[in-house]
Amino acid sequence: MAENIGKRLQEARRRKEISLQQVSEETKISKEYLKALEKEEYGLFPAKVYVVSFIRSYARYLGLDAEALVHIYKREHSGRKDKMGLNPEFPIVVSQCGEEKSKLKGGIAAFRFTKKGLIPFILATGVIVGAGLLAIFWLCLALRQLSPQVKAGTNVSTNIPQNISVIAEINDKTWLRVVEDGVVSFEGILFPGENRRWMAENGMNVRIGNVDGVKLYVNGEEVDTISGNLGRVNELVFTRLNGKDSIKMEQKRFLRVEKMGPVENELQKEER
Repeated sequence: MAENIGKRLQEARRRKEISLQQVSEETKISKEYLKALEKEEYGLFPAKVYVVSFIRSYARYLGLDAEALVHIYKREHSGRKDKMGLNPEFPIVVSQCGEEKSKLKGGIAAFRFTKKGLIPFILATGVIVGAGLLAIFWLCLALRQLSPQVKAGTNVSTNIPQNISVIAEINDKTWLRVVEDGVVSFEGILFPGENRRWMAENGMNVRIGNVDGVKLYVNGEEVDTISGNLGRVNELVFTRLNGKDSIKMEQKRFLRVEKMGPVENELQKEER
C-alpha cells in the first residue's frame, strides 16, 4: 500500500500553523514546488534528485523523519526516469542489440552440475566477473584522463553552446554566494544532500565558503573548486564569450585584507 508522503508533510505544516509562503522563505524552496510535494505531483520536478533533496529539506524543517520519507519515495518511485540531463542539441543514441537464441539439434541446451563440477564453475565465474570489473575500472580511468576536470584559474573555455548553467551538489555544510548577471540570486548556508541550480545569460560568480563541501557542474561539466583556495574559500567566475559559443572560467584572486560576509565568517569559525 502506498504511503502518502504529501499528506504527512501537509498535516505537519498545518499542525505548526505555518503557511507555504513562510516555509518557502525559510527553506528557499519555491512555493510551487512545496505545493507539488504536498500533492505528490512529482512530474513537475526536473529530476528525481530535486524531489529527494526537497523532501529531505522540507521534512527536516517540519521536524519529521526526513530519511524515512526519502526512503518511502525512493521505494515507490524507483522506476521513474529523470527528465533532466537530456540535451536536444546533443542527442543520445541508444542501439538495442537483438537477442540471439542458441539451440542444439536435440533441443535447448541444459547444464547439469555435479558436486565436483560446481566448485570449478563458481571459481571460473568469479574470475570472469572479476576480470570484467577490472576492465570497466581501467576503461573509466582512461575516460576520466581523456576528459579531465576544468581547473580553476587556467582560463579554460568549455565549448557548450548554451547559457551558463551551474549545479551545486552539497556533501558538507557550505556557505555559498551566487551572482547571476550582476545580481545576487543566493547567499546562505546549504546542508548535505541539498542540490541547487542557477542560470545566467552572460556571467556568473560563485563564491564558496567550504571548498570541500560542494561539487560544481557548469553545463554538465564538473569543475575544480579546490585549486587556489584561500583558507578553504574560493570564488569562480564564469563568463560567456561574445560571439562565441563558449564559457570562460577564471578564479577571483582574493586580497588578504578582504573581509568575509557575516554568515561566511561564522561558518569558517564553526569549521575550525
